[in-house]
Amino acid sequence: MSTTEHTPLIRRVTTTAVLAVAVLALNACGVQTLNERSKSTITLDQAKKQIDTYLADTLAKLPVKPTASSGDFFDMECDANDIGPHGRTQTHRGYDFGDVPSAPKAEAANAFRTFLTGQGFQPVQDPPNFHNDWIRLKNPKNDFLATLDGVSDASHDLTLRVSSPCVWPDGTPPA
Repeated sequence: MSTTEHTPLIRRVTTTAVLAVAVLALNACGVQTLNERSKSTITLDQAKKQIDTYLADTLAKLPVKPTASSGDFFDMECDANDIGPHGRTQTHRGYDFGDVPSAPKAEAANAFRTFLTGQGFQPVQDPPNFHNDWIRLKNPKNDFLATLDGVSDASHDLTLRVSSPCVWPDGTPPA
C-alpha cells in the first residue's frame, strides 16, 4: 500500500478510537449523574421557602422596588433530557420592577451581584459571544439560581427571579 492509501485508514482508526474514548467517558459521567440525581433532596416546600428567603434578602439590598410579583410559584417537571430520573420538580418565583432608568438599573445590578456573591453565589458562564441581558448567579452549595434580567440599556423591564434545583417533591425518590 502506498502512503496515500494508508492516510484514510489511519484517519478512520484514529477517529474511531477518539469516539470510543468519548463514548466511554460520557457513559461514565451519565451513570454518575443518574446516581447523584437519584439521591434524596430537600422537599419542594423547603425549596419554596428557600426561594422566598433569597428573594426577601435580595430585595432588601436593591435600590429599586418591585412593581409586581410573579405571584404563585411556577413548578415544572425537570427536563427529560437531564438524564432522569423522572418525577423531580423545579420551581421559581420572582418580581418585576417595570421600566427602570439606566442609572438605578446599573445600581441594582451592582447591588445584586455584590450581595449574592457575598452570600457564596458564583457567576454562571454563558456560551462565548452570547448576548448578556442578565446576570445569573448560582449557589454551588445548593444549586439555587438567581437571575436579574433586563440589565442592559436596551431592555425595558427589569425582573428578579430565583429558581430551585431539581428536587423530589417529598424529598425522596420513589421506591
